[in-house]
Amino acid sequence: MQMDIAMQKVEKMRIEDPVRFNRLVHEGMAIELGIMSPADKKSKSAEKLKEEFFPNDAAYREIAQAVLDGKRAIVEPKVKEQIKAGKDPVDIVTNALMPGITVQCEMYDLGMSFVPEILMSNDAMQAGIKICQDKIGKVPSKGVIASFVAAGDLHDIGKNICAAILRANGYTVIDIGMDVPKEKVLEIVKKEKVKLVCGSTLMSTTKPGLVDTSLLLELEKTGVPVACGGAAVSKAFVDTFTNSMYTKSPLETVHTAAKIMEGKKWNELRA
Repeated sequence: MQMDIAMQKVEKMRIEDPVRFNRLVHEGMAIELGIMSPADKKSKSAEKLKEEFFPNDAAYREIAQAVLDGKRAIVEPKVKEQIKAGKDPVDIVTNALMPGITVQCEMYDLGMSFVPEILMSNDAMQAGIKICQDKIGKVPSKGVIASFVAAGDLHDIGKNICAAILRANGYTVIDIGMDVPKEKVLEIVKKEKVKLVCGSTLMSTTKPGLVDTSLLLELEKTGVPVACGGAAVSKAFVDTFTNSMYTKSPLETVHTAAKIMEGKKWNELRA
């Protein structure tokens, strides 16, 4: 009887939160293989994560905490105060707003927060980014980037965060959306003079979409590589196919974009 109830709960998680279900399955496999011990997950707390990712600057730290708490009403005036004080809007995004969402996502990965908390943090961060973007105003674009979530995946929080950070850093980002087939990505690349595609997925089952898209863009000789990221993606996986690079975070994606715009090729960046 107890086993039946347990299995019902497992099935409920699989249907309602497939991302967490898949992650727990993989973590269980890793523990069984001795790659990760249960203590690894317990070793981090919210305070330790904040020590690791939060800025030292007190004002920036308040903004990061407000993002973590999902307090849009606090983020907006705090960001305006920093802009009024002469702080660089891009610096605010990078070192005040981004750390808050980073800690929230880390907490989610450790089972310490849930999707509603991430959505609230994302909303608070986006409000701050909009204020920063309004301050920056219209500036010459550094280049055109297309962003998408692999076919079959409906989780777009990571994509949205990455796109917002890229825009804050001066790039024009075309958001193709989620559950995007490779043919749609190719169409946008040819139509919009895209220089880099950013693809992501949170589910292991949809990783092939990144492979297929990268190879199609290469086969069609577009010269446009795919920067791959997301919870289900690793460098080891991305290194198994061509015309692609692994970017672990939005900031790493920004650095990769800068190098691509300078004329670097995907294989040079991977090396």
